[in-house]
Amino acid sequence: MKHAAKGFVIAALITAILSVSGCKHDPNPPTEDDAIKVWTSIHSRGPLANEAQLISLKKTNGQMAEVNGVKFYTFYYTATQKHSKQIGIQPPGWTETWSSNYPFQWTEKGWLGPDNQVYPEH
Repeated sequence: MKHAAKGFVIAALITAILSVSGCKHDPNPPTEDDAIKVWTSIHSRGPLANEAQLISLKKTNGQMAEVNGVKFYTFYYTATQKHSKQIGIQPPGWTETWSSNYPFQWTEKGWLGPDNQVYPEH
């Protein structure tokens, strides 16, 4: 067998073994766009649905973890929203900024967000 043919056979065998063994990869973390979709999903339902408009959401940090073979990602962010209704003594149009996080869990279809929606890997 010629040298090039041996190399091709070896590469084909390695590819076959990896695909059969279910070689797992480290998924890319959720993106800011995913977090914005989570915010929109959460704020579009419930008693205060659509009472606020997201002005900005910026990622500040992130942390990947694995528990019992399941991958988790905590997406830390700072967000600013503008309220369209009066809340307490705050007039309509007031803005607030806060820092928080969204937990995501890796599934075979992508990242499962805290809004129970799956966000495919990018």
